Amino acid sequence: MPAPPPAYGYGYGYGYGYGYGYGYAAPPVHKPGVVALRPLGLGDMLDGAFKTIRRNPQAMIGLAAVVTTAFLVLPTLVTLGLAAAGLLDYSVDAPGNQDGAIATTGAQYLGALFGALATVLLNGMIVSVVAQAVLGRRSTMGEAWAATQGRRLRLIGLLLLNMALGLVLLGIPVAIGLLLGFQVGLGTGLLVGVPLSIATFVLFVYLQTRNFLLAPAALVLEKTGISEALGRAGELSRGQWWRLFGIQLLTVVIAGVAGQVIAIPFGVLGAFAGLAMEGTAAGLVLVLSSYLSQVLVSAVTTPFSSAVTALQYVDQRIRKEALDVELIAASQRTEPTPG
Repeated sequence: MPAPPPAYGYGYGYGYGYGYGYGYAAPPVHKPGVVALRPLGLGDMLDGAFKTIRRNPQAMIGLAAVVTTAFLVLPTLVTLGLAAAGLLDYSVDAPGNQDGAIATTGAQYLGALFGALATVLLNGMIVSVVAQAVLGRRSTMGEAWAATQGRRLRLIGLLLLNMALGLVLLGIPVAIGLLLGFQVGLGTGLLVGVPLSIATFVLFVYLQTRNFLLAPAALVLEKTGISEALGRAGELSRGQWWRLFGIQLLTVVIAGVAGQVIAIPFGVLGAFAGLAMEGTAAGLVLVLSSYLSQVLVSAVTTPFSSAVTALQYVDQRIRKEALDVELIAASQRTEPTPG
């Protein structure tokens, strides 16, 4: 059984002590695991994420599939109940059936909500897998699950806080624009609402990168509360916003492209169902195919994107708090897992 991960909490290590004289040679880079224990570049993070997945397929891909499937059980039961009640009529030959369209769309959104809950828990679990992989150790599904013990409700709370922030920042400008549109005029509503929406969207993206991006890693590895995790994320991102944002944006693009490649066949299946099937069967196939697509997309993209984010956390700790010194000491106390 692998040794426990190093203390990722407070208690920062010390930097290297350089000698004097000519012909100074830099110390060799220590690399017990998936990345070298030094400040990381973009290539290091992408390569480290893929290596972590290859070395821990069960704790990364398998865990993502299992957790996402488990969270979609309830939406699936709700969907089957709607189908049994005849409320999923989504066939193209029944365009006036608004109840069927609403029920089908609602079932899809319910699946998306539960999928988001699964993703935030997976983020916390994968952080622990990456923390072990940095030291050359492998993790099992059980160890990844156990690493979030006592943290799961806080991870979900972090997600709900994030969603509430998004609703407030993105909803208020829309409400103001609509109010002005009805009370004053459409032109005034657009003139005020559009710039305000852009400004609040920029603020939302800024806060996402500054306070929320690294918060799950801090919450799990440093065993903090939600407010402390948000504060730690703010500390680590200070002066590094553009770097964090750029790497995260590229990660989202890569994961998004991969997700679309997987999801397209299921979208075609749903469209075919609407054309070829009648009544409830069309809506049922559409919803269940979207759920299956969610599971497969999550199994492929969530481990990658979460691993890159975890390595961004490690990188910032190395740059600002000499975490590499602590990790080197921890890696030398135990042997890495072979392979």
